[in-house]
Amino acid sequence: MMRLTIRDILNAVGGRLISGHEGVFANGVSTDSRTIRRGELFFALKGPRFDGHKFIDDVVKKGAAGAVVSAEVRGLPLQAVSRGQEPGSGSSSTQFGIIHVEDTLKALGDLSAYWRKTHPVPLIAVSGSCGKTTTKEMIASILNTSRCILKTEGNLNNLIGLPLTLFGLNNIHKAAVVELGISMIGEMKRLAEICKPNIAVLTNIGEAHTAILGSIEGVAAAKGELFQGMGTDGTAIINIDDPWLLKIANNFTAKKVTFSLKSEADVMLKDYSLDNAKGMSATFIVMGKEILVRLKYAGIHNLSNAAAAIAATFPLVVAKEEIIEGLYSAEPIPGRTEIISAASGITIIDDTYNANPLSMEASLKTLSSVVGGGRKIAVLGDMLELGDIAQDAHRKIGRLVREAGIDIFFAMGSFSKDFARGAIEAGMSPERINVATDKTSLIKGLKNIIRQGDVILIKGSRVTAMEEVVEELKIAK
Repeated sequence: MMRLTIRDILNAVGGRLISGHEGVFANGVSTDSRTIRRGELFFALKGPRFDGHKFIDDVVKKGAAGAVVSAEVRGLPLQAVSRGQEPGSGSSSTQFGIIHVEDTLKALGDLSAYWRKTHPVPLIAVSGSCGKTTTKEMIASILNTSRCILKTEGNLNNLIGLPLTLFGLNNIHKAAVVELGISMIGEMKRLAEICKPNIAVLTNIGEAHTAILGSIEGVAAAKGELFQGMGTDGTAIINIDDPWLLKIANNFTAKKVTFSLKSEADVMLKDYSLDNAKGMSATFIVMGKEILVRLKYAGIHNLSNAAAAIAATFPLVVAKEEIIEGLYSAEPIPGRTEIISAASGITIIDDTYNANPLSMEASLKTLSSVVGGGRKIAVLGDMLELGDIAQDAHRKIGRLVREAGIDIFFAMGSFSKDFARGAIEAGMSPERINVATDKTSLIKGLKNIIRQGDVILIKGSRVTAMEEVVEELKIAK
């Protein structure tokens, strides 16, 4: 549990104390006035739809140790609060500290960087255009076989989530595994500054967030900042199957550990076998030694994630048995290539958490690789945040649907006609393509045609909420 004095916090964030005492302890950090606990420090963050400064009186009443602010509090000048009164109450609150900074989000990162510095355990940072969450889980599972670790939970992988994760570091932890997600230029550099990784993994580079990052070249430059800040004492884990990562690898000084499914590398795939849609077995050659592993994951792309996990843990001197046990213990996360056997006799591949062109391609390959069973049905929603390449990207995925040998294609969303156009251009019969105007008609159409033995992939960007389709199909008769 984090425990720092207001004095420590001032030194870390460079703020100005305008209320309270420097010797008071804060025993945690919160950015949510609804869930803050007694003794925690509140960061009043501001965003397009919220302003934490409006809730200072709430955190005072809940017993918070103090607040980090960058503006007036509920319309009162900061000096009015500094006289030791709860806003709007008149009762004494002399222990409540108020620290003024220019930017509360930056201060949150600065304080977590300070806390990370006081806990110099090996830290592995994982990012990439797709596969980063699964890779993070595999790494954590391997390390967790022999040591207590901290890992990113849920989607706490941004400039708010990473600091909140790092505040969980304490003296029992022997390693940390964090996920880093970006959507803006310069964000990766800041995330790396905060967590100071000893080992860094980029799973791949693809067309994601190109509406902001501009192009795949922009994505590569933005993601590559993870490696740029590492010195010669750091280790970069390089996917040599990805041409963009090979290009990036020439521009930094960190040590390198390579992995590949196709070529000679420090960690490379020798062979594998599929257990239908339920999992895989694979033999990897790790620094010249063979390791046979079993995975509960579907999809050949998850072999690359497993190779990345092995490569990332190798510098921490894990035993062969830890790799075998850890990879088999790793469980698929709901919404990320999760295999669901429905009561109606259909198999659902739930990959609804998010989508971009690279992850769409991987998911279609997973559906295509399923052996036996009935028809293969792809149900795809929009891929968002692609900017000028959006229409072309959706047409390309439509072509891949045809090339993957999918029997029936359902498309939904603003780009559904682009999906369909691509599939037809590649030679798919229009009779096998269904363009749905909304989710209700999509679900109705699916229920009318599905039958026992069908294998159905469902995927789309987060905003499309394609998990609602999964839930309907799970209970379909």
